[in-house]
Amino acid sequence: MATGFEPRFVIEIIDGARMGKLTVPLAQTADWINFLVTPHYRAEIIAAEQTRQGIEIYFAAGEGLYGYLEGRLGDLAQAA
Repeated sequence: MATGFEPRFVIEIIDGARMGKLTVPLAQTADWINFLVTPHYRAEIIAAEQTRQGIEIYFAAGEGLYGYLEGRLGDLAQAA
């Protein structure tokens, strides 16, 4: 799939709160939002911003989801 970039995940501290920031291509936005809000992960989407590259999704979730995304998207970045 030619999306221009692979999804990226980082943890940011915003106003003293720890939250995830997921940057995804526009074409993958719905899939990632559906993933985040599944009953298994129950992420709370705080905000979303469109950028030139795609969408940045800010969300609050448990440490298990943060760790999973760091591992999964970290492996993608290393393979690129």
